[in-house]
Amino acid sequence: MVKDGADLLTFAEIPGVPATNNRAEREIRPAVLMRKASYGNGSAQGAETRAILMSIYRTLKTRGLDPLAETRGALETLAKTGTLPKLPDKPTSAG
Repeated sequence: MVKDGADLLTFAEIPGVPATNNRAEREIRPAVLMRKASYGNGSAQGAETRAILMSIYRTLKTRGLDPLAETRGALETLAKTGTLPKLPDKPTSAG
């Protein structure tokens, strides 16, 4: 039987899984700072749009890609074909 919260921490330890969420906190920090600088969102739709765009931006950045170039390419594809491409995979190193 679990008597206090300390027992829960040892139960949750899994090899290869960080014990903290520090990386996740650092990943969302740019979006939080942007929201603060712009005094929030004007609507629920604006909040949802910003969340989607920041998710795409951070995914591209994490994969080592240029978010601006990838977004421009996706919009060009949309204009030509009427559909958006999937998010690109992390680039592979040549050699």
